[in-house]
Parts: sequence; structure tokens; C-alpha cells
Amino acid sequence: MDGSWSFLQNFDWYHLLIIPGLLVAFTIHELGHSITAYFLGDTTQVEKGNITANPLKHVSWMGATLFVLFGVGWPKPMQFNPRNFKDRYLDTLLVSLAGPVANLAMTVGVFLLGLGLLAILRSAHVIDGRQMNDIIFFTRTTDPAIFGATPAQNAILWLVVITNRVWMANFTLGIISLIPLPPFDGFSAVLSFMGVLRERRLSELTQDDPYPPKLEPFIEPEVKPTKKQTIADIHFQQGLEYHRNHQFDDAIARYRLALKADPTFGPAYVNMGLAHKAKGQTKEAIYALRGATQYASDELSQNQAWAELRTLDAIPDMPNTLPPPSRAGTGAIPWTERTPTPNWIGLGVGLFALMMVLVCPLLLVMLNIVGS
Repeated sequence: MDGSWSFLQNFDWYHLLIIPGLLVAFTIHELGHSITAYFLGDTTQVEKGNITANPLKHVSWMGATLFVLFGVGWPKPMQFNPRNFKDRYLDTLLVSLAGPVANLAMTVGVFLLGLGLLAILRSAHVIDGRQMNDIIFFTRTTDPAIFGATPAQNAILWLVVITNRVWMANFTLGIISLIPLPPFDGFSAVLSFMGVLRERRLSELTQDDPYPPKLEPFIEPEVKPTKKQTIADIHFQQGLEYHRNHQFDDAIARYRLALKADPTFGPAYVNMGLAHKAKGQTKEAIYALRGATQYASDELSQNQAWAELRTLDAIPDMPNTLPPPSRAGTGAIPWTERTPTPNWIGLGVGLFALMMVLVCPLLLVMLNIVGS
């Protein structure tokens, strides 16, 4: 019992401030991956709703626990589809490095912020140059009580404590992620770099040799649509034309033919529901949209169907977490948005809220100062 009490007395409780730093580091890391993948052509993370500032989408609880205890951890691994990239190996290399680079960029920004705050305290003669170096490099405690500063200066010192943990979490995660071993990003980066070199070598062989060998780069073959998918898409495109011209009965007939050819063709379910909605046939519209939620093979069509069902008050008890319809209205306009886009406004608001998590401890300290 005495040993446990001694451990608690000697434990550096300021180390727990690494937890909000980790929330920021994991979020920035995964956003670096997913946003880069999005701009390079892969929308997998958008469809899964992972381009968000919600830390719960990015935190690996085991990785976070090990990070707090031992200083080594990892975020939730991101999955992407390299087939969607224009240059499979080069783009995969860029996506692999984007997470660590985002962490290191965050490290520099937050470190400079903390350095600027310490420079303010030094100019006010609260700390000297040696104490400033000690605080920056964690060689002494940063408990504001030891400096005898004013309440405002104490608040700045507490903010320095927090920024130190944030940049250290980002720096450590960025460096660890570059380890060239699975499951770290460095391993994927090395494999991708080897693929880039191999493709370049094959390209040089075909350029210099007038009779080049029949060598093909090692890439996955392109997935061609099946005969059923091709027929379904033909009917679907014809249904869209009828739908745009407000020939809703003909559009519904074509959407039915598309679904007969491919029962998992989600956009046909959604647009058939919209066509029924335009005709005022609410019951039939709900039936078609529910078909999308049950049988559609793509998550985007399922999300759109759920959102349209909400506008019809068909799911009043569902939580308000579903995305809004891409095109709300009477249903006269068909849904043709097949490429999802991130909610940039929501992402910006979420990042601002995440930054507020770091400020909350500072606000609590300031309220404690005022109360005392």
C-alpha cells in the first residue's frame, strides 16, 4: 500500500496532458492520409465518413494506451484502394508519407507557438534563458507555482505545458510512423518506392531498346464490368434521360429493368424512389429507397437512400447522424452524384472544436485563479 502511495506521489501527472496531444496527433495523421488520397483520386475514406475531425474515427485505443505507457503507439490504420490512383505506386508513396509529414508540420507549428509564448515570459523577466531551455526540452517541471508569476503569466505557462505535449506527441508519432516495418507507414512507403523504381526501370528498357522485351509492370488488372452490370448501366442512363425530361413512368420502367439486370445497382433504387416521389407516390418511393438500404452494393447509394427516407419522414426515430440528401426537393431531378465529396465546412468546424479541447485546461486554470 505504501509502495502504491509512493508511486502516486512521485508520478508526473503533467504527463497525462499527452492525451489531448495524442487526440490531435492521431487526427492530424489520419487526415493527412485521407485528404491526400482523396485529391489523388481515391474516395474510400469519404464514403466511410473518415475525413472528419472526430478523434474517435482515428484513434486506435490499444495504440493510444501503449503510447501513454511506453511512448510507442499508432493510430487506426487507414484503408484505401490503389486502383483509384492515376499512378499506383507513386500516389501510394505520397499517401503513405502524408500522415507523418502532417504530424511533423504540426510539430513545427506548435513548437514555434510554445517558443513564442516562452519568449513573452522571458521578456517579462518571469523566466531566464536557462529556464526557457529547460522547459522547452522537458529537463524540468513546468509547474507555474515554482515561478511566482502573475495569474496571466501562470495561464501562459499552462498553455506552454499543453503545447509542449502536443508537439511532442506529433513529433513522436511522425517519427515512429516512418519505421520501415509493418504495420507502420514507413513499410508501405518503402514498398511503394520500390514499385516506382521498378516502373521507371521498365520504362527505360522500353525506350532504349528498339526491340523491348514484353515486360509488364506488376499491377492489378482493371476490373471490367460484367455483362449484367453493363446492361444495368444502359437502362439506368436511359432512365436518367426520361427522369430529366419529367417522363417519370418511363424512367421508373427503365430503373426496374436496370435492377432486373443487377439487383445490387444502388443508384437505380435511389432514382426510382425519387421518380415515385415526384409523382406523389410516397409509399412506392419509400419502398424503392428501402431497397437501396438493403440491397445496394455501394455505401454511397445506401447513405443517399437513408437521407431521402428522412425527408419523407419514413425514419423519424433514427438519430440525426445521417448525411443530408445531395439534391433535396420534389424528386423531379435525378440523383447522379456518384463521386462523394468531403464536408469541408464540417471538417473546419471540427478542427476548431478539437483545438478548443487543448484550451479547456487553460480556461479551467484561469477560472481557478479568478476564484481564488
